[in-house]
Formats: sequence, C-alpha cells, structure tokens
Amino acid sequence: MPELPLPDGSGVLSWTQARLWPQFQTHWRADPRAAALVDCDDRVWSRAELAGLADRLAAELRARGVGRGDRVLVAGYKTAGTLAAALAVSALEGVFCPYSPKLGPAELAALEAALGHAAKVVCAQADTWEIMPSASERSEDPRDAIAVLIGFTSGSTGTPKGVMHGAGALNYATRACAAIARLAPDDALLGIVPLDSAPGFTFTAHFALSQGRRLVFVDPWDPVQAMARAERFGCGWAIAVPTHLFTMVEAARQGLWTGRLPLKAMAVGGSAMTAELIADADTLLGIKALRMFGMSECMGHCSTWPGHPLDRRQAYDGWPFPGTAEEAFDAQLVALPRGERGQAGVRGPSLFLGYAQGMGAGQERMTPDGFYLTGDEIVRDDEGFVRVVGRIKDQIIRGGFNIDPAEIEAALLRHPAIAEVAVVAVPEAKLGEQACAVCRLRPGFPSLQLSALLDHMAASGISRKKWPEHLVLVEAMALTPTGKLDKKTMAARATEEVQRRRRSAA
Repeated sequence: MPELPLPDGSGVLSWTQARLWPQFQTHWRADPRAAALVDCDDRVWSRAELAGLADRLAAELRARGVGRGDRVLVAGYKTAGTLAAALAVSALEGVFCPYSPKLGPAELAALEAALGHAAKVVCAQADTWEIMPSASERSEDPRDAIAVLIGFTSGSTGTPKGVMHGAGALNYATRACAAIARLAPDDALLGIVPLDSAPGFTFTAHFALSQGRRLVFVDPWDPVQAMARAERFGCGWAIAVPTHLFTMVEAARQGLWTGRLPLKAMAVGGSAMTAELIADADTLLGIKALRMFGMSECMGHCSTWPGHPLDRRQAYDGWPFPGTAEEAFDAQLVALPRGERGQAGVRGPSLFLGYAQGMGAGQERMTPDGFYLTGDEIVRDDEGFVRVVGRIKDQIIRGGFNIDPAEIEAALLRHPAIAEVAVVAVPEAKLGEQACAVCRLRPGFPSLQLSALLDHMAASGISRKKWPEHLVLVEAMALTPTGKLDKKTMAARATEEVQRRRRSAA
C-alpha cells in the first residue's frame, strides 16, 4: 500500500490497487444494514440491498458470457441499479464503461460500434435493468485485464476518446479528496454531478462505495433541495461545476435557503469562476469552495485546501496532490521556471492507462519523461500553487492576433450584471475570427448592451485588441453532459446569431 505525507503535515495519504467490489464487500460484511445510497426518491438502500442487486446482475451478465477483462457499457442513470451494475462488473473483473443517457442515436451508435463491449446495461428504474448483447466484436486491448473504468470524452461529433483507468487511479484520487477535506468515516457524499463520465463516476459512486460512505443523489438539479438533502443526510463533501455553486449562493442570497450546510468542502472545477463566488460560498453558505483542476485523463490531480487563505482559494487552482508532479512546459517540451506560462503537464498515480484502441489510442500527448500534456496553460508560483490561465485549443485568432478566452472571461465575470460567460470565436471574412461574449445575466439585470461591456473592458485595463466584437445574451448556458460549459454549442449559437444580425444590417 503506497503512503505519502500530506503537504500540510496532517498525516499520510494511502491507497491500494483493489477493485471496487472487494472494497465494498469489506464494508458490507462489517455492517450490512448501514445505508449505502439515498436515491432521488428518498429511498434508502442498505449495503446488503445493493450487494443483493449486484449479485443478481452479475449472475445474469455471467450467464451471457461476460467475464474478466470484458467491457460493459452502462447508462449513467442515478439509480440503485446503476450502482449495482458498477459493483457487478467489478465482481466479474470487467471494465465499467458509463455513458450519458442523453446521447443521440447517432452518437450512441458510433460509441457502440467502436467500443468492443460484451454487453450494454440500462438501469433507468430503481432496481430493474435491461441487458442487451453487443453486435460488435469484443475488444482485444491487452490493457482490459487491468482497466476498471473507461470514460468517454464529451466531443459532440465523431467517435469520442475512451479514457482507460486502473483501480489504483480511482482509489488514489478519491482518498486524496477525503484527506484534503479531512472527512470523518460517517461523512456522506452529495451526488450532484452525472455518473456518465470518468470523474463523475469516480467522485460520486466509486468514492462512496469504496470507502463505505452514504451517497445522496440529487437529480434533477435544484439548489434548495440539494442543500436541504445535504443538511438532512449529513453530507460532508461534494464535487460540482461553478453553475451549481452559483445557484446555491443565489438561493441563499435571496433567502430561499437559510439552513446550515454540513459540507466540509465542495470541490469545484470545469470552467471559470469569480473570486466573489468563492468568497460568497464562505459567507452565505458557510462552506469552503475548493478550486480543483482535473480531467478525464488525470482525475483530480490538483486542488486548493480548506486551510488555504481565502485569497489563495480565490486565485489558484491549488497544489498538486501528494505524489503528483505538475509543470508548465514550453513548445519544445522543456519544463519552465516558476512564474512562467506554459502548457500543463501532469504525472502521477491518477494518470490514465491511455486511450482505448480504436478510440484515440496513439493520440496521447506525452513528454519524453511521462508527463501528460493537458492542453491547458498554467503558471506555478514559488510556493508551488497552480493557476490555470487558458486553454490552448480555445485560442481565437483575430487577424493573426491570438486572444485567450480565459483572460477575457475572467474580466467579464467581474461585471456586476454577468452571471456566466463564454467567449467564443465567430467567423469573419476579413479577420478570419472575431470574439463573441455569450452571457447569462444575473437576476435583476434585464439587459446589457455591448457598449457597456466594452466600457467595462476598458476600465479593466484589457488591451483593445482583445475586446469582444459581439455580445449574445442567453437565458441558460449550454452545458455538456458532465455539466461543463459547452463552448462548441455556444459558438454555433453565437455564429448563427451574428450572421443573422449581419444579414439584417446589409
């Protein structure tokens, strides 16, 4: 069992290479009546009940020829049946492959054609399921013998990448989060994010089942109900995207919720958030919102800590987890000195095994010494804190001048009217691309003009060459299945609106 000292000196981080099923078995046998899940209908499922469902499902899968190393595609519904499917696949030493039930028919067909799975399981109801055989040949990827999870990237076109993980990566990432938040053994987890991605499954289902914690599902999203459930069931930790935290803060600000949250920490990542939002979580919710930097390929590898000063939690995405190395690299893949901006490279126990064959294998972007290049741009300070400052592939190239959307989004989020923003590229005949700010406004602000937005940019000291040429207001931001801002969809929406305006003005 690896052990590493925690950087704040509070203890050690340890984890194993055990699969999910034997870890859950240990807790189930110790106390079979203990609650394992509170589902969306407030039905409380004991460990023994989940184990019984898993045994039944494992027997049915085994009868259909599913065994060690076989991939099983599972719809990521928030039900007891889906958790039982994860346990059953683990008991058979197979590979659990959760997918979004919101995928369109063409997207799901492309996924199924590429995966090479042995069966598909759909558990849309509490304790019932449907098992469907796969029409494709089973995968012969040798890494299936050690993989426990394949998550899928959220690309909206073509075949997504299949991100393969071993058991140790999931155990390490979740044990690190428990240590950072200093969770007690009886602290429950609030299941806010969907189960249909590698991080979504890992930081909800795997986290709870492997550590013997209650998992309290929330679906559909309602900030008041979510906070009431956290209070009622003693939830000590949750992972969320900024939209979730923002709506929780606004509910408290408007007096819609006045309770006391037991959450010791909430990890938040996936898109930009303001310093004010982190401070509001402290004052209005009484919780420590921890910026967390991670991705499907290297889940939860960097986080702020509850003991960090507020200004650190507001401005930085944290320290790398114990045993994880993170550096900024230049274009020649040379690690840069502290304080210099470069592409993030990460190496550590939560790093993936690679992309699945036929689903991105060979496209891993690695340095010669084993750092995975994330595509994000970071700066590390002298104390080792990491700040994510941009995304390489999001760059807008306006007449040969590169614009970093993250910089502009951070400035726009300081405008009092703007709740959420995504800066995206729209095509323009002469310049190639222009910047468009897609914004959702805060309650009480019925409208916002582009001129006011540009006045704010000028007051922020941002170079005029980086100012957005267009503003599109929306009632709701487009989100990916994992709850992140869907910039592809918003760019398409912005392009359509800008072209309509151009036709009207012609």
